[in-house]
Amino acid sequence: MSKRTDVVVIGGGIVGCSAAYYLAKRGVAVNLYEKGTISGEQSSRNWGFVRQQGRDPAELPLMIASNRIWQGLEQELESDLGWRQGGNLRLVTDESQLQPYRDWKKIALEHGLHTRLLDAEETRQLLPGLATPVQAALYTENDGQADPLRVTHAFATSAGRLGADINSRCAVLSLETSAGKISSAVTEEEEIRCDAVICAAGAWSSRLARTVGLRIPQLWLRASVGYTTGGRNLTPCAVWMPGLAFRQDSDGGFTVAYSGAYRHDLNLDSFRFMRDFWRCFKKYRRSIRISLGHSLLQDLMGELNSFTSQRTLNPAPMENVLHQALNKFKASFPNQSHIQFTRTWAGYIDTTPDMLPIIDRIEQPGGLVMATGFSGHGFGLGPMAGQVAAQLALNETVSHDLRAFRYGRFSEGKTVAPGNVL
Repeated sequence: MSKRTDVVVIGGGIVGCSAAYYLAKRGVAVNLYEKGTISGEQSSRNWGFVRQQGRDPAELPLMIASNRIWQGLEQELESDLGWRQGGNLRLVTDESQLQPYRDWKKIALEHGLHTRLLDAEETRQLLPGLATPVQAALYTENDGQADPLRVTHAFATSAGRLGADINSRCAVLSLETSAGKISSAVTEEEEIRCDAVICAAGAWSSRLARTVGLRIPQLWLRASVGYTTGGRNLTPCAVWMPGLAFRQDSDGGFTVAYSGAYRHDLNLDSFRFMRDFWRCFKKYRRSIRISLGHSLLQDLMGELNSFTSQRTLNPAPMENVLHQALNKFKASFPNQSHIQFTRTWAGYIDTTPDMLPIIDRIEQPGGLVMATGFSGHGFGLGPMAGQVAAQLALNETVSHDLRAFRYGRFSEGKTVAPGNVL
């Protein structure tokens, strides 16, 4: 069977669901397909930081625009998103590491972003009870945080209310073309003819793109997160420091992670894109561990190219790393020493060689928009990225400069340097 729509969106994460929402809001017929559950993968497994701070200069204007959307998003989507605009605080514990923070403050000022470099005393005022020696902190006061799971579901629900057809547990298996242009998406239930497709499939985008002959260098990084029992009221800020990142929810519990600890589970793409990622790996080699195991075996058996056998990527959390982070949290804030993890989880971050996303209207095949590879920055960028992807799918001019996010920068044989991200 086949039917017709204007735009097909692939992926039920925050970018895909926000794209579907902004299309439906304009009266466009849109069908969204998610092979697993809405917000089943990284869109619900991230830290929940909504930060402009520390972004690559190319990404910053888009994130500033996204921050403005976030400030009114609960009212727009008529939903409690756990939004809290308490700022982002990045601590410097070693004075020799201070220069990159001074440099980024200049970037912020060039973009009209109010970011301050606090001294040790000012930092302790924002983090009462801090026992860790601190030299300074970068503070962006209008950054925020939100509940990842609630946000994506709110976008999907609002899109459905406006007429979008939201389909979970229904994978897009391939894309069909005619005369050099996307003509339909083939799902496991039906073929749906369309004028445009938005690929916001996160970690699966590279595999899906191969069905139309596109090469997208993309690897998965496993990141682990935990949630704790309720603690004493500490700070409205989302906080990063060496070896620890955390934010406090309205119920007093903390989302806790070990900042700068990732694992790459080897699979066939690791070898396919080795040359593309070599410069990135060298820069971040202290933060990334390589794991040889189940993922490579799955890929050799073809399971990582099957969108129906792998409904939801659910990797095991790195428990030892999480408990290191929790112990550091308790040592840094002795009056919170009673808290314990109530649950832990992990997710795969879809990463590009320069750690910048691909947001582009593809020339061949025409009608295909890629919005993927957000490299751990997709949650904060999600509302604006979805809005831009919707504009590209409608063949409209986008007001933002997207040249840094073009697909063509990863041409065959060309390597790119990692971006300037704190």
